[in-house]
Amino acid sequence: MHFDDLRQYIAKVDELGEAERINGADPHLELGAIYAINAQGPNPMLMLFDEIKGYPKGYRIATNLLGSGVRGRLARNIPLDLEGEELAAFSKKRFREKRPVPPEWLDTGPVFENVLEGSDVDLTRFPAPLWHELDGGPYIGTASAVMTRDPDADWVNVGSYRSQLFDRNHIGLHQAYGHHGQIIRDHWFERGLDCPVAISLGQEPSLIVFSGNVEPWEVPELDIAGYFRGAPVQVVKGKSGLPILAWSELTVEGFIMHPDHEPMRLEGGFGEASGYYSHVGGYAAPVIRVDAVYYRNDPIITAQPPVKGASRDSDAGEGRDGGEVGLMKNLAEAGFHDVRGIGHAGPFTVISVHQMYAGHAKRIADWFMSGVGNRPPRMLVLVDDDIDPHDQREVFWAISTRIDPAESVHIYRNLWDGLGTRNPPEQKEIELEHGLAFSSMLIDALKPFAWKDEFPPTNDVSPGLRQRIIEKWGEYLALEPEPGRRAPARGR
Repeated sequence: MHFDDLRQYIAKVDELGEAERINGADPHLELGAIYAINAQGPNPMLMLFDEIKGYPKGYRIATNLLGSGVRGRLARNIPLDLEGEELAAFSKKRFREKRPVPPEWLDTGPVFENVLEGSDVDLTRFPAPLWHELDGGPYIGTASAVMTRDPDADWVNVGSYRSQLFDRNHIGLHQAYGHHGQIIRDHWFERGLDCPVAISLGQEPSLIVFSGNVEPWEVPELDIAGYFRGAPVQVVKGKSGLPILAWSELTVEGFIMHPDHEPMRLEGGFGEASGYYSHVGGYAAPVIRVDAVYYRNDPIITAQPPVKGASRDSDAGEGRDGGEVGLMKNLAEAGFHDVRGIGHAGPFTVISVHQMYAGHAKRIADWFMSGVGNRPPRMLVLVDDDIDPHDQREVFWAISTRIDPAESVHIYRNLWDGLGTRNPPEQKEIELEHGLAFSSMLIDALKPFAWKDEFPPTNDVSPGLRQRIIEKWGEYLALEPEPGRRAPARGR
């Protein structure tokens, strides 16, 4: 099923017993701390904050929209009753059949129930919490959908970038270098022009999911969201011609100002997904001048700020950004074969490969380290196809028994940077716009291809014997995985 708006989604989550309402929280740290402690807990709820201190009743913030497997499935239009092989088949089929579904243009929409323009614009009337104790200021956008149009290729990108509230008509926009939004912005800047932008600050969560995806250049995320949600995204035309989400709770429209036209301001620091703060003093970044604000009666701002140890929707089936299924499809389209699975074990990204020739797996690792879809993984592990890449015990066993540290560890240097938590203090003074590079590590935990058939055999139960034992003695064997954990690979 798809949801027209955020309100329908919250109602469904409430029906499933995963919503909580909180009244009277202080936006200065208190609201953020409540959100964080809830998100880190064993049963993270979607929390809808109302009667926020200093703001009118009805001006609400919805947090932790994607913090459980159930909510992750709802946002991605994945049936809640599918499990195991049925879920895998469903996911593979819809990624295999993936096609663009363009948005549906409407004459008007609920987003225009209230309109502020010019001198009437005042963003300070909407709640913008100080989410983390060392943040550089209040943030109104932490789960947004940012629309920009490339002036060269004439296509609309949708990204999700945080927005710090500066004053009544100026906000920040942290567009990390390398993302399509930053490239489009700088295409405008190279022409000496300001970059038109429209930002939804409250939308149904499929648009949070797919604005956070990284589709190939010139592939509009609105079209991809339309396919996965099972219905076109409904939009209306903004003042700049950019699409405005018709059912958005709150949208701002204006320009990312060229630094020659509007001085840059310090943006951040901010608590990042790594569990650390970005540069505490902030970085100078271009400013958005907001020329128009559109909002529904009693608007709901969506919020999903990063917090150390917060729950994620990783057990939603396809996982974040399409997870294994999407990456497997990307590998196949890039010409790679015999990849048996992609998973995670502790801090490692893991790829399981059925080796077909010398250098086969290393080619896949090189492709992965190019930053496919997003930044390269900090640590990548290659394992053979007898290892379940989702099973931490098996992955660590392969690392412990199949590597020669002098030969099996490879360092990739000068890669597209992540969050830079290991950059030395002097590098933190480099302007954000110039970018930083970092290194990644590959651990080759494969049997050496040249003599893999002579590698010592594994002392596991053979597939045929395993099946006979399960059929005869299965009632005495603990074959079900622990909650939130996949069953270990069988039949090695």
